[in-house]
Amino acid sequence: MIETLKIKNFKSIKEMKINCANITLLIGTNSSGKSSILQGLLFVAQNTGKKCGLNGELMSLGSFEENRCVYADEKEIIIEIGAGEYMADLVLSREIEIEPNLHIKDNSQGKWWEALCSGLDYEKRAFQYLSCHRVGPQNVYQKNMTMEDVIGTDGQYAVAFLNKHSSDVLETKLCKGNVDYTLLGQVNLWLSYIADAEISTEEIRGADMVKASYTMHDARQIRPTNIGSGISYLISVIIICLASPKEAVIALENPEIHLHPSAQAKLCEFFYFISLTGRQLFIETHSDHIFNGFRAGIATNEMEKDKIKIQFISLNEEHISQAMQVQIGQMGRIENQRKDLFDQFDLDLNKMIGLRGKKNGTNP
Repeated sequence: MIETLKIKNFKSIKEMKINCANITLLIGTNSSGKSSILQGLLFVAQNTGKKCGLNGELMSLGSFEENRCVYADEKEIIIEIGAGEYMADLVLSREIEIEPNLHIKDNSQGKWWEALCSGLDYEKRAFQYLSCHRVGPQNVYQKNMTMEDVIGTDGQYAVAFLNKHSSDVLETKLCKGNVDYTLLGQVNLWLSYIADAEISTEEIRGADMVKASYTMHDARQIRPTNIGSGISYLISVIIICLASPKEAVIALENPEIHLHPSAQAKLCEFFYFISLTGRQLFIETHSDHIFNGFRAGIATNEMEKDKIKIQFISLNEEHISQAMQVQIGQMGRIENQRKDLFDQFDLDLNKMIGLRGKKNGTNP
């Protein structure tokens, strides 16, 4: 498991260390650096095979100068990833008139880096990434004709993957209920629980395409374009988590897209369940319902506090990103509340009851 992620001289991050857990939740205001933290992780993952720097399968960020922190004097971008006493530094440097060079520094004589190369292998789905640009409702979905079992950073091949692997029997830890232990069965178990729907897929003969349909209540064979958009955005999240191998690292951007608050709360239960199977999740969100879903789980002792790290990312007065680990106390109370830490509900409530002068939110 990745225990620490340290980033230096990257975008708005001058220097930042993130402590990680089974679930690492990244929250904060727009353009505060949350995506940059995920991109630091993506940078490591896409350089564990061939060295491609900032531009590869998982992300394409442009030139070195575009990504170097303008508030720092250093001429290197450094991403450090560690577990226990082991750590590896990926150092991207550029001297005058020379293309960026990537150097790997490993304090374990290569053993930790070798483990990372295996543990973050994108083509073998050991590292999974789903962007906020993932595909929504479509009448037909593509097959992946180049990397057969890769689901895609936009989830564009998730439905085709489900169609191909629907009858695969999952490991026991990934299965709930006592009826259907196949990938399709477990996808539908969670899809039904979260959004009250089920999916079926069918290959289109003579084409490299697959179509999906949904069952909801008594209605069957509903096209994706004729059902709530949230379900289509949700399905790739469920598939990518259940299809990941043991010890996989899963990075998700805004998993709450188009989902009702109650569905978002149930999605937190799904993520926690996945994290208990040995998979590690990094989740970026703007949803107070996702945030409160984990708070509620901790408050009711349904989730272990130590397995969840919540990092609040913000900009200081110098416009440099900073991280604060949110402390959750008894009854889900936020022990170190800060401005913009999901305090808008309280601010709005204060306005409604006439306390317009109160600027800072308080804990519920």
